[in-house]
Amino acid sequence: MSNTAMTHATQTFMAGMTPKFAVSYLRVSTRGQAERGGGNDEGFSIPAQREANKKKALSMGAIVGKEFVDRGASAKSADRPQLQAMLEYVRENADRIDYVIVHKVDRLARNRGDDIDIMRTLRECGVQLVSASESIDDTPAGMLLHGIMSSIAEFYSQNLATEVKKGMGEKVKNGGTIGRAPIGYMNVRTATSS
Repeated sequence: MSNTAMTHATQTFMAGMTPKFAVSYLRVSTRGQAERGGGNDEGFSIPAQREANKKKALSMGAIVGKEFVDRGASAKSADRPQLQAMLEYVRENADRIDYVIVHKVDRLARNRGDDIDIMRTLRECGVQLVSASESIDDTPAGMLLHGIMSSIAEFYSQNLATEVKKGMGEKVKNGGTIGRAPIGYMNVRTATSS
């Protein structure tokens, strides 16, 4: 913890306030994102998300007491091990948890139905979802923004899948294969000159 963070936490404690308790959820979509990065076994995105979530917690007078990280897990489905572990932890400790902090709404879900289910669980437990980089909260405007951001995340995911399929179809139409060449054929890459 930095000196500034420690000073803020100390001031909060000394002011007689009980610090709030936050859970942090971090996610990257691919194994490559989770593993690349200058000797860092977590890549670049997870540490950046962690730092942003901690700063957000401190700005609200909260302490991140537990962290859940899904490395290389798509948000198209809620069947991610650490997401499910986090939701179970929230259910079991609802009386002690004030916030679940994510870097962005799309780190939590890219499926509107899953987002609704996750939010229902958090609300039933009396826990507020907080984004480190988006202005979502429990006000009507904050809930509207959350719904819009969740819908945009779902659109992005579905649109990307459509574009990938289109590109694969074009590759096959031009004589390529979708994946590796079948047995008996060589996998050859050719560089085109500009």
